[in-house]
Amino acid sequence: MEKVVKSVKQVGDFESQYGHFYKWLLEFEDGFKGEYLSKTETQNKFIEGQTASIEVTTRDYNGTTINKIKPASTFQGGGLKSNTSSKMSKEEWNAKDKKKEIAIAKQVSLKCAIDYCIANDGGPAEIIEIADTFTEWIINDVKPKSTNNGTDLPF
Repeated sequence: MEKVVKSVKQVGDFESQYGHFYKWLLEFEDGFKGEYLSKTETQNKFIEGQTASIEVTTRDYNGTTINKIKPASTFQGGGLKSNTSSKMSKEEWNAKDKKKEIAIAKQVSLKCAIDYCIANDGGPAEIIEIADTFTEWIINDVKPKSTNNGTDLPF
């Protein structure tokens, strides 16, 4: 919610389990009042005469309801700012996802090929050839061709 700050008064400080806090009483032009807790002695979130975006929660203390005020969060999540120049198209996301999918498939295939070659005395060239076969099956569903004797090609 948006409100214009009428007055800001520091009314003390205290220690809590979360550190040292400074307590401020805020009053807005519409008559709304509440308290704001700051970690710094010279807060700069609420300036008299300026409009502030606030979030309000209430708590009861000895039968009195207290409005707890804090600046409204501007966090947008996802790690991306809503700047149009940084937005990716659906096609760009799909291409990025496909590239990541292929990289993961290659890693898995390489591990499997290494395990196979360790068990069957294969060398580096054979590892890559077998890994490519596994990757082709994972990504494109292309199964290795079988020979008549039951062994799969290329290994």
